[in-house]
Amino acid sequence: MTEQLDDFETQAMETHQLDEEDDFEKLLDEFISNASFGLVKADDEEEDFEEKEEEDEEEDGLDDFDPDLEDYPEGTVKFNENNCVKVEVLKPLREPRKELEKLVGCQNIKQQINDLLLFSTYNKWMVIEHPGWKEHDVSLHAIFFGKPGTGKTTVCKIYGSLLKEAGMLSKGHVVVCSRGTFLGSNWGDEEKAVRQVLEMAQGGVLMIDEAYLLNSAHPNDPGKMVIPMLMEILANEQHRDIAIVLCGYKEPMQKLLDLNAGLASRFPHRYEFADFTVDELMEITRRRVSEYRYHFTRAAWTKYRSLLTEAYAKRDANTWGNARFVANLLEHIYLLHAKRCVRHIAMSPSKSIKCFAITPADVQPIEVPQPKRRVGF
Repeated sequence: MTEQLDDFETQAMETHQLDEEDDFEKLLDEFISNASFGLVKADDEEEDFEEKEEEDEEEDGLDDFDPDLEDYPEGTVKFNENNCVKVEVLKPLREPRKELEKLVGCQNIKQQINDLLLFSTYNKWMVIEHPGWKEHDVSLHAIFFGKPGTGKTTVCKIYGSLLKEAGMLSKGHVVVCSRGTFLGSNWGDEEKAVRQVLEMAQGGVLMIDEAYLLNSAHPNDPGKMVIPMLMEILANEQHRDIAIVLCGYKEPMQKLLDLNAGLASRFPHRYEFADFTVDELMEITRRRVSEYRYHFTRAAWTKYRSLLTEAYAKRDANTWGNARFVANLLEHIYLLHAKRCVRHIAMSPSKSIKCFAITPADVQPIEVPQPKRRVGF
């Protein structure tokens, strides 16, 4: 009898806890939907929201955010008059939330980013509703674990744009760097480069691809100075309007973090980009092909899937390119398709040809990257 009562009490407590969690979720959804700064709005309020937005624009004379009208850096690191390095500067997106939802796969990434934005919204709501409340510090620095072609740069661009939209960054652009960005030819060039890229990325995101290459085994490697410099400068409160994203393969990135506890503590957000599945790569293919208004015939689509499945089965964990492999494969298909169309037109100019249809003849395999064999013993 006692055991039955204990079981009953346990079930009752669990049920009560679930009810409380459901109530919290409902309340959270409600205040986010109703907040004037909210990132989410209810479907039945969409028209009213849009009408109010149009009224505000008419009253204030404001236009929609246009990244082309913003002032962004040109993307040049200058060591001296004769030595410069170009870096890529990605402008923010106009509709980053739509771009996030359109991503193929990446469900865990989407959820983590939405959770971060939710926390920011909660922060703002609490400040408004409870004056004097101590606002939470929200770190924006992140680690992107993943292999090439898994969407790290694409997500980084969306990340910066969403943080700008949420008011967490002032500009939202992304400055893309790598080891080569920081290494000049003279002593002290590293510090010059670090300060310049931080200035470029102010208000946006500084993305360092393959960041673990800045920590080689060689004791005199000048790249070793870059990360300590970044950490020192980031300790300054003037650099709050910036997000730094370190990208690279999971294992070497984890080793980099393990070697420096201070670095690990400054990057609380970890996003892991998994390999795409065959179905996800097929969806990526479909979207890329549609950009050119091409379409596969049924036989060509079947052949393509078979070819991609075979390549996927033979892939090497360290060299597989994911979406990059799809891009390379499609470039090969486009070339064969163009040659076939031109040949047909040259031989039979009076006959029409379906130039937007990719046929089985266009779908031919390319080499699947494999690890290089080591020479010697």
